[in-house]
Amino acid sequence: RNFMTSNKNKVYIIAEIGVNHNGSISLAKKLIKKAKECGADAVKFQNFITKNLVTINAPKAKYQIKNTNSKQNQFEMLKTLELKLKSYFILKKFAKKNKIDFITSVFDEESLIFVQNKLKNNIIKIPSGELNNYLLLDKLNKKLKIIISTGMSTLPDIVKAINRIYKKEVYKLKNNKIIKKNKKLLNNIKNKINIMHCVTDYPVEYGYANILSVKYLSKSLGLNVGYSDHTSGVLAPVIAVSLGASIIEKHFTLNQKMKGPDHQASLNPKNFKIMCDYIRNTEVLMGKEEKKIQKCEQKNIKIAKKNIVAKKDIEKGERFTLYNITAKRPYIFLSPDKIDQIINKKAKKKIKINEKIKI
Repeated sequence: RNFMTSNKNKVYIIAEIGVNHNGSISLAKKLIKKAKECGADAVKFQNFITKNLVTINAPKAKYQIKNTNSKQNQFEMLKTLELKLKSYFILKKFAKKNKIDFITSVFDEESLIFVQNKLKNNIIKIPSGELNNYLLLDKLNKKLKIIISTGMSTLPDIVKAINRIYKKEVYKLKNNKIIKKNKKLLNNIKNKINIMHCVTDYPVEYGYANILSVKYLSKSLGLNVGYSDHTSGVLAPVIAVSLGASIIEKHFTLNQKMKGPDHQASLNPKNFKIMCDYIRNTEVLMGKEEKKIQKCEQKNIKIAKKNIVAKKDIEKGERFTLYNITAKRPYIFLSPDKIDQIINKKAKKKIKINEKIKI
């Protein structure tokens, strides 16, 4: 179910470092190393050029004001968090050395061209705020794997973005509802794109998480759907996995008390590892969409299931009725579901109370 890994049942876990490096290469490297130790499959950074992303007097969001220097506007804050282009090559190489995938989100056209043509990442992440930025989507290399976050968006917004990226009508909309899917096109893009349910707030209160959107989007779009989580703690990603999320993305920091816009809505290494462990355990617990007797149950069948036995002494030639037979443990050879086969038949010999019935 997941284009990110050869194991279709394995959830792909992304440690979203984002801007939690605080502009420091050494801190970024520590985060990469720790993410690998915690069990992440990938680290994700953010590619942006501040002057291309925001106007010079852009205000900050409330959570940004709370978690950073309140005197800075958004432009000034982002400028301190902007990495030099050469830093991405260094970090990508370091991630490769530590055997963890390196991904970046792109927030402007210049950064997109850099990631596609120079950094040459084979995975591009489109953040929630850029979902309707057709100037950006039009420049996407459709041969790459694309992850799209969908915070602040509706199903029609997502459909229009997908149609725009592939420059074809993958879906037809009418009255903001999908009325037709182009199955041929869907099959062609299924292994190239992953949609991420996301709620854009930091942190997201439980009442707004709406994790059933994972199932809804998967059913509606017929695509792989993951979950980019901004809630506090580790519960929400585990629930998302149980609903079929193919990718889990969670903000990652060394210390939630560090200064910066996203640290407080991130997990520290201890809790990130707990999340990874829970997800891996959830994968095992979920098993397959089938119902069969498990190997471990076989030894308990005779102990826990019942056999038809005599409720009282039965004489030879006496007919079996509900008054003289019943079901008791252990099971040997005649289970209670065979009751209809013996009712009204005659006993071939005398049967004592609690003796198992044979036919």
